[in-house]
Amino acid sequence: MANSSTYILSVPSPSNATRSSKRVYLVKKTIVKKKKLEVKWTTARFKYSAEISDKIFNKSSETKSPLEYFKQFFSEDIFELIVRESNLYHMQIKGTPMNMTLDEAKDFIAINIIMGVVRLPAYTDYWSKALRYSKIADIMTLKRFQLFRRYLHFADALGDDGDRYYKIRPLLEKIRQNCINIEEEHRFSVDEMTVPYKGTRAGTRKQYIKNKPRKWGFKIFVRAGISGMVYDFLLYGGEDTFRFHQFNAEENSMGLGAKVVIALSKTIKEPACKVIYFDNFFTSIELVYHLRNEYGIFSLGTVRPNRLRGGDKKLPSDNILKKRGRGAFSQITSNERKVAVVKWFDNKCFTIASSYADAHPVDHVLRYNKDKKRKEPVPCPNIVRQYNAHMGGVDLADMLIALYRTEMRAHRWYIPLFSQMLDICINNAWLMYRRETKCPKPIKLKEFRCAIADSLTTVDRVVHSKNTEAKKFVTPENQMDMRYDQMGHMPSFTSKGRCKLCVKGQTKFICNKCQVRLCLVEDRNCFYYYHQK
Repeated sequence: MANSSTYILSVPSPSNATRSSKRVYLVKKTIVKKKKLEVKWTTARFKYSAEISDKIFNKSSETKSPLEYFKQFFSEDIFELIVRESNLYHMQIKGTPMNMTLDEAKDFIAINIIMGVVRLPAYTDYWSKALRYSKIADIMTLKRFQLFRRYLHFADALGDDGDRYYKIRPLLEKIRQNCINIEEEHRFSVDEMTVPYKGTRAGTRKQYIKNKPRKWGFKIFVRAGISGMVYDFLLYGGEDTFRFHQFNAEENSMGLGAKVVIALSKTIKEPACKVIYFDNFFTSIELVYHLRNEYGIFSLGTVRPNRLRGGDKKLPSDNILKKRGRGAFSQITSNERKVAVVKWFDNKCFTIASSYADAHPVDHVLRYNKDKKRKEPVPCPNIVRQYNAHMGGVDLADMLIALYRTEMRAHRWYIPLFSQMLDICINNAWLMYRRETKCPKPIKLKEFRCAIADSLTTVDRVVHSKNTEAKKFVTPENQMDMRYDQMGHMPSFTSKGRCKLCVKGQTKFICNKCQVRLCLVEDRNCFYYYHQK
């Protein structure tokens, strides 16, 4: 249902202009009215409960390096985009070529990844005499790094098409498509993620989000798995938020939160019987019903009382539940709409709606009793346990980013968004490695980041020999990317030779991946110690 409303917009005029000379335009703007769903609530048992099994991923027999996992998300064409657009931007501003190469772009990214792990007060300190850090300073000169930092670009500066995020959109879409293409879990959560930004050049793109540790920055809506893997995301841009998304008439009548969930749900492969969890910013009865009815997607989320379409009158008040004691709950259902709503009192009252779960079976959780000074079991409905167990995927992704955040402070507003995307790619790559590896002790995130940075600066580099003009590819034989990845290192027999680690020992064993001889005897296990940090 659409209504046309008239707004008066005055056009700025010179200060000396009279009131009668000021031009006024009448603009008609179409406003779509929200369509309210009619729901008949009862206290009958919910008939549409469903058991959802978690996705079991097969361990990969293929041995991949951290760099290979990283390039699944931050692919080679993204490096090419950075080189092309940064060189173009320098030419547009200075009129001279910057001549950034593909290898230099990889060096630049590697340096920023290392800076996220090894922090110094200012980025110039890595090259200073007092605090020089050779792992960074030996890769690139400070002057060259500052040049790339100044002219880093991801889109043609003259190609503004009205998109509020056009300066970073090409990069965002490439990374987003890479995230969408990976094999998905069965359960997802949708929530807000904040990209910290304190600058003044972002205009209304910068938002205040009161419930986040860093309250000022860019708002991104994210669909993540319960593992913390990011599968899709959507930048908040006011009226421009859904610029590249299409909705039908029913979806278009819903609010911002519901449209965000629907937009992020449309990229789910084989959506039937998948589950999405969200909080009360997004939840409405219309959304829960629409996801199951239109896409076959189950959903569950906390809901505000004023969105229950009359259900709040059927549920007992907060005071009544409090009198019944901790763990008291009440349930209403609409089997016609395939929705169940449960109100539960813990330390305060919560209301949760779902299209696949209800209060049963009721379990118990331990809660501290102040009067008795001990923990006691409290009734906990199934719908609450489902929410608590599966809602934290986006928060987990946010936590992983915060551990080794790649902070690229700059006046240009789109640089923090780039560093956030870089961190998402690294964390997704690490989670993918943990999902696929057969190694009983997977490498930690910090080591994984360092391995990516090391590989970016060494793997498949073309070098020129001093004695010949011929080119050759150099891959260091003991690079961290291979030596410490704990994947595919198996001993094989070869001709007798000197051990790589202890030097004095003679051995017939060789690592079939590192291609180095290593002792493998009862009193001297160089093979094991060589592959440990």
